[in-house]
Amino acid sequence: MRDLPTGPALLALARDVLLNELLPLLPPTAHLEARLVANSMAIAEREALSGAAPAPGILHALKEFYDEGGEGAEGLMRRFARDLRIGTFEGSELRERHAREILWGLTIANLRNANPRFLNANGFS
Repeated sequence: MRDLPTGPALLALARDVLLNELLPLLPPTAHLEARLVANSMAIAEREALSGAAPAPGILHALKEFYDEGGEGAEGLMRRFARDLRIGTFEGSELRERHAREILWGLTIANLRNANPRFLNANGFS
């Protein structure tokens, strides 16, 4: 068991201090950079909370896609990436459509970590 506060909680605290206590003390010319650092911290916090593995729905879709239950998340992601690069799904409209659905799910999952405001602003909340 890890000590408290957790890594994500520390990132949230540090981000709050940066934005609410340090930013007002910085010259206006440094505000953009400070906000970039704060946004990076928010992304790192969301990634730490969500974990390194793909979303459970994506993993399930990949297992169904490959009709496999034994291969781990990392292996399935590597296999999927390799198959996309070499055009494995281009010969089958059904498999290509399914691969696109998985890619779309991965894109949405990545945006939830990197830029959730974009999703909300575009009706993908």
